[in-house]
Amino acid sequence: MADKIKVIVIGTGNVAGIAIRCLKGREDMELVGVWAHEQTAGHLIGTDSGLLDLDEPNGVIITGDIEELYALKPDAAVMAINIMDLEKAETINGEWYANLLSHGINVVSPSVSSLFWPKRNPNRALVEKLEAAAVAGNASLYMNGQEPGLAENLAMLLATCSNTIKTLTITEMYNYSSNKNPMEMVPSFGFGLDEDDDCMLAIPEFQYAVWGSTIQHIADEFGVELEGMTASYEKRCTDHDIEVGFGTIEAGTVAAVRIRTAGIVNGREAIVIEHVNRMEQDIAKDWPWTDRVGQIHVEIEGDPNLQLDQNVGNPAKPEELSYDGYILTAMRIVNAIPYVVAAKPGIRTVQELPMTLPHSAFRSDATYIEGHKICRP
Repeated sequence: MADKIKVIVIGTGNVAGIAIRCLKGREDMELVGVWAHEQTAGHLIGTDSGLLDLDEPNGVIITGDIEELYALKPDAAVMAINIMDLEKAETINGEWYANLLSHGINVVSPSVSSLFWPKRNPNRALVEKLEAAAVAGNASLYMNGQEPGLAENLAMLLATCSNTIKTLTITEMYNYSSNKNPMEMVPSFGFGLDEDDDCMLAIPEFQYAVWGSTIQHIADEFGVELEGMTASYEKRCTDHDIEVGFGTIEAGTVAAVRIRTAGIVNGREAIVIEHVNRMEQDIAKDWPWTDRVGQIHVEIEGDPNLQLDQNVGNPAKPEELSYDGYILTAMRIVNAIPYVVAAKPGIRTVQELPMTLPHSAFRSDATYIEGHKICRP
């Protein structure tokens, strides 16, 4: 049997912790190192990384010294540092990507949406820097996740059944009440804020930075030119207190949001990314709604009319939604590692890789992991 691919994980949050757990038992890969930032997670340095997601030591001790990990000569890195500031996220992650690639380490990450479709990334200096580092290190960078990532792939798969398309809409409907991280839920989405307060996703430019590459990706695959983009943000307040994972959504504050980013083709909104997120299932039911606590709904209005639903989580355990969503995101990149290692150097996209099926996926019959640490801040 060929040698296992040696993998390091950069970060100690939700995606990182899940990646560490899910690398255990793989026949094609092994975890050899984990890095934590001294300022934000310094208390974890020196502890066993198996404790991040489960209380099961794995023997891989978390370090704050990246040189220790370089010395292990890993083949690949899961890069999963969560940075809420979009501009800083691109800059900081970009530096990490360049350094890892130049050391000959292939990189998978869900963190920079502008790199999901690099040919349209307006930051050409970043793209050129990463391409040069990849060539110098003979390594590849691959960006993917749930949305952006999987959702547009589902939409384009469904479109293979189309004759003509008037509108292609991807709608994410998630109940986020189990999420325990206020830094994800409050400043970005606006949950828990007063009705007159603003949040990041209310800013059109922020929406374009997050989902613009997805819309442009779809347009490019269909060979159509976008005439522009539009963005909107709506919110609904609750009339009663709602207890959620990160505290209390007080009466009179925002408990549901509807975020819509659209690409214009032939004068109409033709390619639409919509997020309808709630802290309680029965609020704003006049918006797109599902009885599932987590769903990506793809709808094509055209000839023919088509719909596709991707549900997330166990319906019997709605409190597990956030965790299952993180697993989905983590496995989109972890399962891709062998394919990225085998790819030619550079920034690779989902269109360039074969289907990233998991190796040794049937090694366990587990459908629910007892004791995991859901959505740690």
